[in-house]
Amino acid sequence: METISPPGVASGAVTSERLGGRIGSTKERSMRISVLRRRGPACAEGRHTLESARLLLRTPTVFEAQVASAAGSDAEAQRWLGWEARHVAPDVVRRRLAGTRARRGRPSGAVHPALSMCLVAIDLRQRAYVGMASVTSVDARTCEVGGYLGPEYRGHGLGAELFAGVLRLAHEHLGYAEVRAGTETGNLACAVSLERAGFAAATGSDVHHLPDGRIVPAAWYASTVAGPTTCAATGRT
Repeated sequence: METISPPGVASGAVTSERLGGRIGSTKERSMRISVLRRRGPACAEGRHTLESARLLLRTPTVFEAQVASAAGSDAEAQRWLGWEARHVAPDVVRRRLAGTRARRGRPSGAVHPALSMCLVAIDLRQRAYVGMASVTSVDARTCEVGGYLGPEYRGHGLGAELFAGVLRLAHEHLGYAEVRAGTETGNLACAVSLERAGFAAATGSDVHHLPDGRIVPAAWYASTVAGPTTCAATGRT
């Protein structure tokens, strides 16, 4: 699953996870996205930490961002993401990083400024790097988000967990009242993931310019809350 994401470390997202089915009622959506847990390690020292049913979501280190970016560099993902060639990891790098496992415990050291509003997704059982999501500020009230998964993690419903995590990051940790995400028109997989995560259809530009120069038709989704909050990692609560 890849959404049209804003420029940045996780640049370009238009989602490639293949999911089936449509979302039913609002009640059904809220039941499905109860995967986000309220427990887990607290945010601190500029690092955000969240958990879903199957994923650990945390502010990545530079190396973790490189591993996650390699996972989104395959041809299927890039059909939607459309990154510039210089940001796409070559096959030899993808193969070398594919088996990387996350270490237990909280990463140490300063957070790279470009990664401060990103989340790397880690499989809770296998400690494998699953994908990444990012937040980009539009203004003090609004942001845009995007994300992607590695090849072997598509088609298992993890897109909804990833989007639910980055949605919670934006609303509850970074203080954004409105969170927007876009996907290429006709990408049912991404639309389903976004709806399961709590987004609803919204208005927006009819087209999106991908980083590689392609122009694609776009569909937009949004989530709005009346009282966004921030956490200790953001520096204000």
